[in-house]
Amino acid sequence: MNDNKKHSGKTAIGCDAANCAYNENGHGCNAEHIRVDGRTAKTTGETCCSTFKAKDKASF
Repeated sequence: MNDNKKHSGKTAIGCDAANCAYNENGHGCNAEHIRVDGRTAKTTGETCCSTFKAKDKASF
């Protein structure tokens, strides 16, 4: 299987990080690719979005 295969559709990813530049509409992630870390996580609170990029303070 080729891991570099481009997908034609985009999966909706929910996001509550109002101060993230990729969360433009306040409800979802608009990043082209995301990376979520938390190798031993058992709950969502134990994960971390490594794609997070802070918005300009004037934007929120």
